[in-house]
Amino acid sequence: MRTGTDEMGERRRHCPEGKFHHPETEKLFCAFVDRYRYSALGALVKGIVHNLNGSLQVLSMQMELLQAGLLKESERIDPSVCERMEKCLGHVDRLKGMVEVLMHQGAHDEQEDSQDIRLNELLEEKLSLLHHDPFFKHQLRVKRTFFPQLPPLKGYYVDFSEGLLGLIRNAMEAMEETLQKEMTVVTKVENHQVWVAIKDTGCGISEESRRHLFTPFFTTKGGKHYGLGLFLAKELLTPYGASFDYASGNGETVFSVGFPLNTVGLDSLKGKGR
Repeated sequence: MRTGTDEMGERRRHCPEGKFHHPETEKLFCAFVDRYRYSALGALVKGIVHNLNGSLQVLSMQMELLQAGLLKESERIDPSVCERMEKCLGHVDRLKGMVEVLMHQGAHDEQEDSQDIRLNELLEEKLSLLHHDPFFKHQLRVKRTFFPQLPPLKGYYVDFSEGLLGLIRNAMEAMEETLQKEMTVVTKVENHQVWVAIKDTGCGISEESRRHLFTPFFTTKGGKHYGLGLFLAKELLTPYGASFDYASGNGETVFSVGFPLNTVGLDSLKGKGR
């Protein structure tokens, strides 16, 4: 269990003691520093991913040529050598798949124009990326129930990407200390709206907390959880006509966001930092 002292000690590594007179200003600065640090790392990783992709392509081609040569000499070579080569190629293919996901994500995030948003594909992309998070990969059980041929929406990819990721991470964080860790991601069409629902078996929402949901910096989790996930999700998605709903009880919590099928009004979003 994290204590308030642990949390403040962790934040003071980023925030000079006594520099800020208001707690909200300190929280905002700390959140900005964390975001900036990961943003700077992301810019560096972008170049690394590009170089890694080239190296993997060369390595893959060379290994395939080597494998072809081994097959020609299979009668004189220990079968275990060919088996090990096959395993190595399998690992190279896995690495290539990871790099392709990162490159695809980077291309989406850099796109400045509005586009068709296919929520099933976007959510699958987010879940694929999160699969490299140790907690997500080794402790969570994730279910998907996607509505087939979900109608596309119109908007800026980064808004939907970051907004929905905030809801997914909120569900993950709620299950950090619980025994049962199961998340269900659902898409559906209902009442002329496209809905995304994120269900978790986490700690639930107390009556006190319900009054502060979607309020910036409100969190019951401590540590590096700054309480911005739900707030940012609402700020990013509300301009598209999104409506939010939640329910909590019987060991489950569900956050839902619905978008009107005729999501428009993109002109009003231009010039807001995109």
